[in-house]
Amino acid sequence: MSAPGEFLEFSDTSDDAVDRLLAAAGQDWRAMGRARAVFRSWPGNVFWIIVGVLVLALVVLIATRPDDAGRIVAAAIAGGFLFFVALIAGSGVLERHRVCEHGLVVGFRTKSSYTIPWSTVDPGRVRVVRRSNLLGRLPGRTASSPHIRHGAASGTALALNGLDTALGTWIPIPGLGGVTDAVRPGSRFRSTPFVWWFLGGRHPEKLVRAIEDAMVADGYPAVGLADRAISQGVTLRYNPGAWEPFPARAGVSTVVGVDGQPQP
Repeated sequence: MSAPGEFLEFSDTSDDAVDRLLAAAGQDWRAMGRARAVFRSWPGNVFWIIVGVLVLALVVLIATRPDDAGRIVAAAIAGGFLFFVALIAGSGVLERHRVCEHGLVVGFRTKSSYTIPWSTVDPGRVRVVRRSNLLGRLPGRTASSPHIRHGAASGTALALNGLDTALGTWIPIPGLGGVTDAVRPGSRFRSTPFVWWFLGGRHPEKLVRAIEDAMVADGYPAVGLADRAISQGVTLRYNPGAWEPFPARAGVSTVVGVDGQPQP
């Protein structure tokens, strides 16, 4: 495991490197320390505007029904719609991104196994994502993945690259601690322990500033991380073609850092 304030980097795939990797992967939510801030994946503005318009239409429908039976039917429709809205919004409200002293803890549960230590987060591989509900249309990606911590109606997210802790099993294959692909377990192997995480929310700028503050307080050279994430923000396309705004980070890649080359 790396020393405090030191990023986890590998120059080879030796047994020592794999041991350091496994030590980092073995940290649980308690090792991340006290939570400094908590964010949730609330639905975006477009969702609430649509809901508001439809609720207004339903109110008008109920008020203009000429008989009690018509009003009861309209009220039942409105109730069903509001229940559906609650389910959609709830999927994001339950999704928490906890910015802790030594890393992130993401997921529904307080004792989540999805932890991302600061030592594995590359300050250069962080970017704000708009129209993040289109992530599943990127080549080689699916709309459902343990790395996409995103409400059903979220329209923006923060993408950051860090340790892949979405799996409980790590296997020592060539390429530095390869892992079974988390989207399709057992179907293929990836030769890198790092992955892009997508953290949905209405205000990814606030989330990334909280991350920068926590990393700097923990001794990491992350001053300017938030500004970099915002400046290299990306808007996803409905038809992305072969475009890949989140290139893979190899196990032996060096940390890009705040002052490194911008993401494509």
